Amino acid sequence: MKRTASPDGSPRRKKTFGGATVHRFSPQPDPAGPATLNVVLTFEEALKLQLSIGQLLGHLNGYDRATKEGRRTAVNLCIYTGMKRITVNEARLVDKPRKSNTQGKAGDGQASE
Repeated sequence: MKRTASPDGSPRRKKTFGGATVHRFSPQPDPAGPATLNVVLTFEEALKLQLSIGQLLGHLNGYDRATKEGRRTAVNLCIYTGMKRITVNEARLVDKPRKSNTQGKAGDGQASE
């Protein structure tokens, strides 16, 4: 199926095919560094990456998501820029530290009672 042309005559193209929210970066990116990192893959390498992610997701799907440990399962995409390689690994989410109730309401500096 061929896409129809835009009003200006140029072919219509998707700008993005989806995305996901990152839980965390490790190590944290340098704020003074580039805000984005584009990774360009050949079609064949993209198929390998898709297969790798699919295999890991199938493995993670075997965990009981009704348990805390099951919900902590995650996917780690490890990018080796020097070797021009991406690996797909199993990971665990870490609990966020809970905020204590030692601060007063609206940040007034008073301890709550």
